[in-house]
Amino acid sequence: MRNRFVIAIALMAVLIFSLVVIAQNRGGQGAQNNAAAPARDTRPFNAKDLAGIWSRNSNGYGGGGTCRDCGDRGFGNNVPPFTPLGQKMFDANKPSYGRALGSDDAKAHPEEHIGRRRAVPPANGTDLYQSCNPQGVPRALIYPDPVEFIVLPDRIIQNFEWTYSWRTIWTDGRQLPKEVDLARWWGYSVGRWDGDTFVVDSIGHDDRTWVDHFGYPHSDQMHLQERYRRVSYDTLELNMWIEDPKVYVGRWNADVKRFKLLPKDAIKTPEGWTGILEDLCAPVEDVEQFNKNIRDPAGGVFHNK
Repeated sequence: MRNRFVIAIALMAVLIFSLVVIAQNRGGQGAQNNAAAPARDTRPFNAKDLAGIWSRNSNGYGGGGTCRDCGDRGFGNNVPPFTPLGQKMFDANKPSYGRALGSDDAKAHPEEHIGRRRAVPPANGTDLYQSCNPQGVPRALIYPDPVEFIVLPDRIIQNFEWTYSWRTIWTDGRQLPKEVDLARWWGYSVGRWDGDTFVVDSIGHDDRTWVDHFGYPHSDQMHLQERYRRVSYDTLELNMWIEDPKVYVGRWNADVKRFKLLPKDAIKTPEGWTGILEDLCAPVEDVEQFNKNIRDPAGGVFHNK
C-alpha cells in the first residue's frame, strides 16, 4: 500500500509493452467484457439510493482490470473529429496506456481509434497524474477502483479510493455558473433526479486533466453530463457524454460503464479496519524511495532492505 504509486509506475514500464496482457488489463481495450454477463442480483433495492462503495474492479479493489460487463478504461472508441486546436492538444499528449505505438499489436487493431494505439514508456509520457496531480472527473470515474457515494441532504460526495480524492455534486437546487472565471481540477457539478436516473452536469474543468488515461484532451469549455441508474441491487449503470466545441466537432458519447456494489466489509486492512482505503499518491514517498535507492547509495549511505 505505502508505495503503491512508485511500484505501479515501475511495473507500468514493463507492462506497457507486453503483447497481450497490457491490452486487456492495463490498456483497457475491454477484451475481458466479451465473456457472458454475470447474473443480476435479484434482491429488492431503492433505485434512488446511491449510498455505498461501488467498484469497477474485477477484484473489488487493489489491482486487476475492470469487472466483467463493466466497460473498459476508455471514455469511448467513437471519438468525434477534432477541431484544429483539439488535434494540437491531442498530439501533445503522450499517454503510457494502451497498445504500444508502432507495435504489431497496435497495427492489428485498426478498428480502434489511434488514441488507444499510441502508448509510449512512462519516461517519455506527458501524463500529469504521474507526478500526483489530480485525475479529473471522467478519468477518475473510469478508473477501476472503488468510489464511495456519500449522500447528504444537499450534496453527494464521491470519494475515489485511488488518489483518495473528493468530488462534490451539489443537489441543493443551485445552477451551474453562467461563466467560469476559475477552472477547477474537479469542475463545478450539480445533480438532480430525472425519474430513477441521477443526472449530473458539470463545467469549469481544468484543461490540464485528461478525459481518460489514453490522453484525450478537453478544454475549460467542456460540459460533461453523467447519468446514473441503479439497475439492480448490486449494479449501478453510468452513461456519459461530453460537449466541448473548442476540442471536438460534435458530442462524444461514452461507452456504458457499470459499477458493482461492495459489501460493507469487503475492504478491510490487516488491522480489521473496514471502509475505503487511503490509496493516496504522495510525492514525499517518491522522494523517500529516490533517496533510499539512488541518492544515498551514490553518497556511500546504504539502507537495509
